[in-house]
Amino acid sequence: MLTLQEVTLKLVMLIALTNATRVQTLKFLSVDCMEKLRDEFVFHLDVLLKQSRPGYKNPDVKLRAFPPDRRLCVYTVLKEYIKRTEILRVHTKQLLISYIKPHKAVTCSTISRWIKVVLQKSGIDTRQFSAHSVRSAATSKAKLYNVSLADIMSKAGWTNVNTFATFYNKRIINSNSFDVNVLNN
Repeated sequence: MLTLQEVTLKLVMLIALTNATRVQTLKFLSVDCMEKLRDEFVFHLDVLLKQSRPGYKNPDVKLRAFPPDRRLCVYTVLKEYIKRTEILRVHTKQLLISYIKPHKAVTCSTISRWIKVVLQKSGIDTRQFSAHSVRSAATSKAKLYNVSLADIMSKAGWTNVNTFATFYNKRIINSNSFDVNVLNN
Protein backbone atom coordinates (compact mmCIF):
# COMPACT_ATOMS: atom_id res chain seq x y z
CA MET A 1 0.00 0.00 0.00
CA LEU A 2 1.29 3.43 -0.95
CA THR A 3 1.81 6.12 1.66
CA LEU A 4 -0.28 9.29 1.49
CA GLN A 5 2.78 11.10 0.15
CA GLU A 6 3.21 8.55 -2.65
CA VAL A 7 -0.50 8.65 -3.55
CA THR A 8 -0.41 12.45 -3.60
CA LEU A 9 2.68 12.65 -5.82
CA LYS A 10 1.30 9.99 -8.16
CA LEU A 11 -2.05 11.77 -8.43
CA VAL A 12 -0.52 15.17 -9.16
CA MET A 13 1.74 13.76 -11.88
CA LEU A 14 -1.03 11.69 -13.48
CA ILE A 15 -3.33 14.72 -13.61
CA ALA A 16 -0.54 16.86 -15.08
CA LEU A 17 0.28 14.24 -17.72
CA THR A 18 -3.26 13.31 -18.71
CA ASN A 19 -4.64 16.85 -18.83
CA ALA A 20 -1.68 19.08 -19.78
CA THR A 21 -2.84 21.45 -17.06
CA ARG A 22 -1.01 24.35 -15.52
CA VAL A 23 -0.05 24.02 -11.88
CA GLN A 24 -2.48 26.85 -11.13
CA THR A 25 -5.32 24.72 -12.48
CA LEU A 26 -4.31 21.83 -10.23
CA LYS A 27 -4.39 24.17 -7.24
CA PHE A 28 -7.96 25.25 -7.99
CA LEU A 29 -9.44 21.76 -8.28
CA SER A 30 -12.16 21.62 -5.64
CA VAL A 31 -14.12 18.73 -4.17
CA ASP A 32 -17.15 21.06 -4.17
CA CYS A 33 -16.94 21.41 -7.96
CA MET A 34 -16.25 17.72 -8.58
CA GLU A 35 -18.67 15.35 -10.24
CA LYS A 36 -18.06 11.61 -9.99
CA LEU A 37 -19.37 9.64 -12.94
CA ARG A 38 -19.12 5.94 -13.70
CA ASP A 39 -15.73 6.13 -15.40
CA GLU A 40 -14.51 9.68 -14.86
CA PHE A 41 -14.29 12.56 -12.44
CA VAL A 42 -15.18 16.00 -13.82
CA PHE A 43 -13.97 19.17 -12.14
CA HIS A 44 -15.78 22.38 -13.07
CA LEU A 45 -13.52 25.40 -12.69
CA ASP A 46 -15.37 28.47 -11.47
CA VAL A 47 -12.32 30.67 -10.83
CA LEU A 48 -10.26 33.04 -12.93
CA LEU A 49 -7.18 31.31 -14.25
CA LYS A 50 -4.08 32.74 -15.91
CA GLN A 51 -5.59 32.33 -19.36
CA SER A 52 -9.04 33.63 -18.37
CA ARG A 53 -10.48 36.62 -20.16
CA PRO A 54 -13.94 38.18 -20.22
CA GLY A 55 -16.47 35.69 -21.52
CA TYR A 56 -14.04 32.75 -21.42
CA LYS A 57 -15.36 29.57 -19.84
CA ASN A 58 -12.62 27.41 -18.40
CA PRO A 59 -12.70 23.89 -19.81
CA ASP A 60 -13.64 21.18 -17.34
CA VAL A 61 -10.84 18.96 -16.08
CA LYS A 62 -11.81 15.38 -16.84
CA LEU A 63 -10.00 12.53 -15.18
CA ARG A 64 -10.96 9.40 -17.06
CA ALA A 65 -10.48 5.80 -16.05
CA PHE A 66 -7.68 3.87 -17.76
CA PRO A 67 -8.82 0.22 -17.58
CA PRO A 68 -5.73 -1.31 -19.27
CA ASP A 69 -3.59 -0.57 -16.20
CA ARG A 70 -5.11 0.45 -12.87
CA ARG A 71 -1.66 1.49 -11.61
CA LEU A 72 -1.67 4.27 -14.22
CA CYS A 73 -5.37 5.08 -13.85
CA VAL A 74 -5.85 8.63 -12.62
CA TYR A 75 -9.49 7.79 -11.79
CA THR A 76 -8.46 4.93 -9.48
CA VAL A 77 -5.70 6.98 -7.83
CA LEU A 78 -8.08 9.90 -7.30
CA LYS A 79 -10.69 7.64 -5.66
CA GLU A 80 -8.00 6.37 -3.29
CA TYR A 81 -6.73 9.90 -2.60
CA ILE A 82 -10.21 11.20 -1.80
CA LYS A 83 -10.88 8.27 0.51
CA ARG A 84 -7.57 8.77 2.34
CA THR A 85 -7.84 12.56 2.67
CA GLU A 86 -11.54 12.91 3.45
CA ILE A 87 -11.05 13.04 7.22
CA LEU A 88 -8.00 15.30 6.83
CA ARG A 89 -9.78 17.89 4.66
CA VAL A 90 -11.36 19.89 7.48
CA HIS A 91 -11.07 23.57 6.61
CA THR A 92 -10.71 23.47 2.83
CA LYS A 93 -12.56 22.24 -0.21
CA GLN A 94 -9.40 22.32 -2.32
CA LEU A 95 -8.67 18.84 -3.66
CA LEU A 96 -4.94 18.90 -3.05
CA ILE A 97 -3.89 19.18 0.57
CA SER A 98 -0.56 18.72 2.27
CA TYR A 99 0.34 15.15 3.13
CA ILE A 100 2.00 16.37 6.33
CA LYS A 101 0.23 17.91 9.30
CA PRO A 102 -1.70 20.19 9.52
CA HIS A 103 -2.98 18.98 6.09
CA LYS A 104 -3.90 22.41 4.73
CA ALA A 105 -4.59 23.43 1.15
CA VAL A 106 -1.37 23.65 -0.84
CA THR A 107 0.06 26.45 -2.97
CA CYS A 108 1.16 26.40 -6.59
CA SER A 109 4.77 26.32 -5.38
CA THR A 110 4.13 23.15 -3.39
CA ILE A 111 2.45 21.44 -6.34
CA SER A 112 5.37 22.42 -8.59
CA ARG A 113 7.80 21.02 -6.04
CA TRP A 114 5.83 17.73 -5.93
CA ILE A 115 6.03 17.42 -9.71
CA LYS A 116 9.77 18.12 -9.62
CA VAL A 117 10.18 15.39 -6.99
CA VAL A 118 8.51 12.89 -9.33
CA LEU A 119 10.63 14.09 -12.26
CA GLN A 120 13.78 13.73 -10.18
CA LYS A 121 12.81 10.24 -8.98
CA SER A 122 12.25 9.36 -12.63
CA GLY A 123 15.78 10.32 -13.56
CA ILE A 124 14.88 13.64 -15.19
CA ASP A 125 17.35 16.52 -14.80
CA THR A 126 15.31 19.05 -12.82
CA ARG A 127 17.91 21.74 -13.48
CA GLN A 128 16.81 21.57 -17.12
CA PHE A 129 13.14 20.59 -16.75
CA SER A 130 10.53 22.15 -14.48
CA ALA A 131 7.01 21.26 -13.43
CA HIS A 132 5.73 23.24 -16.42
CA SER A 133 7.81 21.01 -18.73
CA VAL A 134 5.27 18.24 -18.12
CA ARG A 135 2.73 20.32 -20.08
CA SER A 136 5.06 20.44 -23.10
CA ALA A 137 5.92 16.76 -22.76
CA ALA A 138 2.29 15.66 -22.59
CA THR A 139 1.11 17.76 -25.53
CA SER A 140 4.16 16.94 -27.66
CA LYS A 141 3.74 13.21 -26.97
CA ALA A 142 0.05 13.44 -27.88
CA LYS A 143 0.97 15.09 -31.20
CA LEU A 144 3.59 12.41 -31.84
CA TYR A 145 0.83 9.80 -31.56
CA ASN A 146 -1.40 11.73 -33.98
CA VAL A 147 -3.86 13.19 -31.51
CA SER A 148 -5.60 15.97 -33.41
CA LEU A 149 -4.46 19.54 -32.79
CA ALA A 150 -8.06 20.41 -31.94
CA ASP A 151 -8.07 17.80 -29.15
CA ILE A 152 -4.66 18.92 -27.87
CA MET A 153 -5.71 22.57 -27.87
CA SER A 154 -8.98 21.78 -26.13
CA LYS A 155 -7.31 19.69 -23.43
CA ALA A 156 -4.65 22.33 -22.78
CA GLY A 157 -7.14 25.21 -22.89
CA TRP A 158 -5.62 26.95 -25.90
CA THR A 159 -7.57 28.79 -28.59
CA ASN A 160 -4.64 29.58 -30.88
CA VAL A 161 -2.67 26.83 -32.62
CA ASN A 162 0.37 29.12 -32.67
CA THR A 163 0.64 28.85 -28.87
CA PHE A 164 1.22 25.12 -29.18
CA ALA A 165 3.48 25.44 -32.22
CA THR A 166 5.63 28.17 -30.68
CA PHE A 167 5.92 27.19 -27.03
CA TYR A 168 4.89 23.57 -26.49
CA ASN A 169 5.55 21.44 -29.57
CA LYS A 170 8.90 20.04 -28.48
CA ARG A 171 11.03 17.41 -30.16
CA ILE A 172 10.43 14.05 -28.54
CA ILE A 173 13.58 12.04 -27.96
CA ASN A 174 12.95 8.54 -29.23
CA SER A 175 13.05 7.05 -25.77
CA ASN A 176 10.33 5.92 -23.48
CA SER A 177 12.33 6.57 -20.33
CA PHE A 178 10.38 9.70 -19.36
CA ASP A 179 6.84 8.38 -19.52
CA VAL A 180 7.75 4.86 -18.44
CA ASN A 181 9.66 6.14 -15.43
CA VAL A 182 7.03 8.72 -14.53
CA LEU A 183 4.21 6.21 -14.68
CA ASN A 184 6.19 3.39 -13.06
CA ASN A 185 7.24 5.46 -10.03
